[in-house]
Amino acid sequence: MNNNFTALAAVGPSDLIDTNSHVGYVYSTNFRNALVLTNDAWKKSVNGIPHNSFLLASAITKENANEIDEFYHEVILLRVLEPAQMPSEQEMIKANIEHRQRLVTLANDSTAEFTSKDDMDPITKGETQWGAIKCRILGTFYHSDNGDLVLGSDLENYTASSLGVKVYKPRGNILEKIINHINPDSKNKMKEDARKSGFRNVPEPIIVGDIRYTSTSRLQQKETKAKVEIQPSDFLARRTAVLGMTRTGKSNTIKTIISAVAISALKDKVKVGQIIFDINGEYANANHQDDGSSIAEVFSNDCVRYSVMDIEGFKDLRTNFYKETAIGLNIIQSLFNADKSPYGGQDLDIFMSATLEKPEESTSEYIRWKWLNSIFQCILNEAGYISDTTLKIPIPCSQNMLKQLRSFKQFTETLTNMFGNTDESIFSGKKFLDVSKEQAKQWFDFIRNTNIELKKQQKENNKIEIGLESSTKGNSLIDPNIECFLNMLFRRNNSNNTIGGFRAIAKYSIYHTNKRSEDVNKEIFSFLQDGKIVILDLSSGPVEIRTILAERIARYIFNNSMDIMHNNQMPPNIVMFVEEAHNLIGQKEPLDSTWPRIAKEGAKAKIAFVYATQEPSSIHKNILANTENWLATHLNNEDELRTLGKFYDFADFSESLKTAQDVGFARIKTLSSPFVIPVQIKRFTPDKIKEELANTRK
Repeated sequence: MNNNFTALAAVGPSDLIDTNSHVGYVYSTNFRNALVLTNDAWKKSVNGIPHNSFLLASAITKENANEIDEFYHEVILLRVLEPAQMPSEQEMIKANIEHRQRLVTLANDSTAEFTSKDDMDPITKGETQWGAIKCRILGTFYHSDNGDLVLGSDLENYTASSLGVKVYKPRGNILEKIINHINPDSKNKMKEDARKSGFRNVPEPIIVGDIRYTSTSRLQQKETKAKVEIQPSDFLARRTAVLGMTRTGKSNTIKTIISAVAISALKDKVKVGQIIFDINGEYANANHQDDGSSIAEVFSNDCVRYSVMDIEGFKDLRTNFYKETAIGLNIIQSLFNADKSPYGGQDLDIFMSATLEKPEESTSEYIRWKWLNSIFQCILNEAGYISDTTLKIPIPCSQNMLKQLRSFKQFTETLTNMFGNTDESIFSGKKFLDVSKEQAKQWFDFIRNTNIELKKQQKENNKIEIGLESSTKGNSLIDPNIECFLNMLFRRNNSNNTIGGFRAIAKYSIYHTNKRSEDVNKEIFSFLQDGKIVILDLSSGPVEIRTILAERIARYIFNNSMDIMHNNQMPPNIVMFVEEAHNLIGQKEPLDSTWPRIAKEGAKAKIAFVYATQEPSSIHKNILANTENWLATHLNNEDELRTLGKFYDFADFSESLKTAQDVGFARIKTLSSPFVIPVQIKRFTPDKIKEELANTRK
C-alpha cells in the first residue's frame, strides 16, 4: 500500500466477498442490527468468529453479480456484538443436558455397555451445532453514480425476507481494504486540508498496527495480519483523545503519531511544529520503554527541550521575573496559594491579589503600574531572586513629588547617599529615573517614611490623611497597593510593626531565572513556526508551577496563531500534545479559558490538539464534544466507560475495554474512518524511525 489511499475505485461490492469464508445467513434485520445464523463447522473453517470482529452480509458474489437484481447490489458491513437466542434455543439446551445426563448414568452403571466414544446421534448433534449472532450494522458498501465504491454509515433499506443474504468473514487483503477504506468525498476533503496546510499531496498513510479483535488471540494468530492505516492529515488542525490506564500503551501511541507527523512533514518539506507538554519526562529523556531512546534522541536535529530546572541539554523554561514582572507575580501568587505558608497579614493578602499586567500608557493607571513594577523588582532583590548585574530600576521623580519631598530634611541626605551629592539636575525633565537596585531601595525607603510622616502631621492637624499628594488636588499619590508593596519591601506595616514581608516569597526564587533575556513563550512559538518538535519537561517541580506554565504557553500559542489568522495571514501548522491531561485540563474550566478555547477554536488557526488521559470523565465536556480522533486502550471502571460510550460506537467495546489489559490493544476511531476499529498498536521502535528519517532526508 504505497499510494496515499487504499485503491478501491475499480473494486465493486461483490469483490469484497470471498465465498470460501462463508459463515452463515442473515435471518432477521432492522436498520440498526442484524441476526446471523451460523454453526460450529463454519466457524471452524474461518478460525472462529471473535467478539467485535467484522462480517459482511450480501446476496451478491463475483460469480452471481450479473444474475442478481440491481436492487440487491450492496454489501452490508457488520460487527459481532453477542450471541443471539434462536427460537429453538431451549430445545437444544434441553437435548444437550439430557445427553450429558445419559452419559453420566451409563458411566455409573456397571451393567451397561459404555465407551468414551458414546456421543449424540448425528441428527441431534447437527442440530445443536447451530447458533445465532447479534451484529451491529456499521454501513453499506455500494457503487456511486460515477462508479466509486462508497461506504454509507447506515442501512438504506431492509427487506422483510432475508433469504439469500449470506454472511462472510472478511480476511486478509479484503479485511485490509475494508478497514482502510476512505470515501471519495473524504479523500477530496483531505486533499483540500492538506493543501491548506502546505502539503503538495495528501501525506502518505502510516501503518499503526494490525487488526486485533480480542485479548485471546490463539486463533487470530493463524490469520494473515490485516494492517491498519491512519492518515497523518487526520491529526492536522484536529482534536485527538488518547485514553487508557497507565502502562497500556498511551505514550507509545502518541510517539507513533509524533513520528508520523514529523516524517510526513519532512517528506513534503512542510513545517509542522509539534509541542509536547511532557508531565512525566518520558519524551524528553531516554527510558527503557523505547530501547534506551526517546523522541528527543530520535529527532535530535529537529527537537528543542525545555525544563523548569537547570539541566544540561535543556533550555530554561523559567521566566526572568525582573523582566516579566506580571508573569513573575502571578507565578508567586499561585505557588503561595497552593502552599501552607506560615506568613500572613493584611499587606500580604493585598500583595497576593495584586496584578502587574501593564495598562495602556495613555491611561492614568500606567504611572501607578510603573511604581508597583519598580517596587516589585526591589522586593525580588531583597528576597534573594538573582538579577542581572546591569539591572536598572526606574524610580518616580515627578516635579510635583519632588516639591513635596524637599520640605523634609532627609531629602538632601537621601540624595547624598544615593548619588554622592545633592544636585537635583539629575531629575530634570524626568518622571522616572533609572538607578541601581541599592539606590532604588534607598529612594523608596525615603518616600515611604515621608508619606507616613505626612499622614501623621495631617492627622495631628485634623486633615484628611492622604500623605503625599498626587497631581490631582486632594488625591493620594500612594494608593493602598503601592503602600502594601512598600510595606512588603521594608517588612513594616503602617503601624511600623515588623511583618514577614518579602520573606514570604523567598522560597519561590528557584522558579525564576536571570539567564533569560526574552519571553520564553515567544521563543517557543518561534521554534514551532520553524517546524521544530518542542518538548516541555514538566516532571520537576510542584503541580501548581507546571499547570501555570503549561496554561500560559498554550494561551500564547493560541492567541498568536489567532492573531496571524485575523491579519489575513497563514498561521503555522502546530500540533499540541498534552500528557496526563486531567492534571492540566479541568472538567470545571470556564468555556472562555485557554484549554476549552483551543479545543473549540484552535482548528481555525491550524492548531491540532492531542490529549492523553486515563480519566476521560475528568476532561472538560466541551473538549470531548469537539474531538474527532479517538484512541482508547484499557479503562478500568464503569464511569470512564460510560463517558467514552457516549461517543460514536465505543459502547460496543465497553466490556472489552474493561477486561482486556494488553499493552497497545486499542480501539481507534479517526476522522476519515466512519467506525471504530480494534487494533494492536505497533511498538515505537527508535531504530526503525531513525532509518526512515535517514531515507527521507536523502
